[in-house]
Amino acid sequence: MGVARQHGWLTSDRSNRETFSGSASTISPGPTLGRSLADDSALFSLNPVNLGCNKIYDLICKKPQVDLDPTGTVHSDEESEKEAHEIYREIIRKNPGWSPDQVDEEFVHLVYTHQNRAKIYSAFEMVKRTLNHWIDQEPEAVFTAHEKYQIKDRIKKVELQLPPPAQLYQDEPDLLTKSELLYERKTSGETALRVGGAYLLFAKSWFNIVFSLAHELGHSIDPCEIRSAGMSFPAYDRLVGCFLEHRLIALRNTRSECGGNDQLSETFADWIAVQVTAETLVNYSSHLHGSQILNAAQNSVRDLCEAEPEAPDQTDLEFHPSSKIRIEEIFGKNPKIRKFLGCDPSLDTQNYCQFVPHYPTHPGAM
Repeated sequence: MGVARQHGWLTSDRSNRETFSGSASTISPGPTLGRSLADDSALFSLNPVNLGCNKIYDLICKKPQVDLDPTGTVHSDEESEKEAHEIYREIIRKNPGWSPDQVDEEFVHLVYTHQNRAKIYSAFEMVKRTLNHWIDQEPEAVFTAHEKYQIKDRIKKVELQLPPPAQLYQDEPDLLTKSELLYERKTSGETALRVGGAYLLFAKSWFNIVFSLAHELGHSIDPCEIRSAGMSFPAYDRLVGCFLEHRLIALRNTRSECGGNDQLSETFADWIAVQVTAETLVNYSSHLHGSQILNAAQNSVRDLCEAEPEAPDQTDLEFHPSSKIRIEEIFGKNPKIRKFLGCDPSLDTQNYCQFVPHYPTHPGAM
């Protein structure tokens, strides 16, 4: 969905797959990270012809089996929400006299366990660190020191909100049984990220969790949020121009940038999530080999496959690019991602959108 006002919050979610009271020291970490160069060609011995590298969407979406990477699998939204609703109904069946608030609290007790929350909290902090490091690595010709501070400050201020108590989501109680993640901005300017119970319960693949959280955190620094905050970055203008040139954003007569019929925010959030996912795969590349690294890369976006490109949901496409563009173009043409898929990283990636340095022309320069 796009951004919409909801109970004093402005909401953006990663639908159709889309305050923990503890310190980092008390939370069990995610899988151990190792460092390795993505350029190590020995890691990528898969045959790109057999993998269908010219049809990344088909490679990831059009196969019946569920991929198991070493950290887990990815379930569809429909499957996850069905299971969550069954848990909710079972609580009601066993406790017919309970109030809705009591049922919600019991559901939170069963689903938002310390272990489940710890995994999300750990991934959330890792994604923040990866984003900050990535921004820091951009040269001064892309972002000035002050611009980097502004971007990282917005990322820092996003609060991860996970029950208990169930009342934390009292303004949107349906989220407890949804497989959605929401980035929200309150009218006061506070920002938060919330995670639906169905997603929390069945999100097993670390790489899918990383992509999902990175997408939502990406909204905190997307061009429309930056504009709303009264800021402007020239590097963003050049990036958006690339999105438009390569039709990653649908060009419609009714499109109003950062308004109706505009896919800019969602395209940017996907693009940010791909950068973070690629860096995460680099960190794991010394531990995952062959089909393991392939399945990890595929699982990161596998839940985007649910809408068939031949018959897309027109309502969803108001703000989201089609599943095929999200997977084939934004994800599948990233050079690092292509390498992890066993594909030629240079094929069709020369024009992959990225932050481009700007070198001012000085007076008298030829």
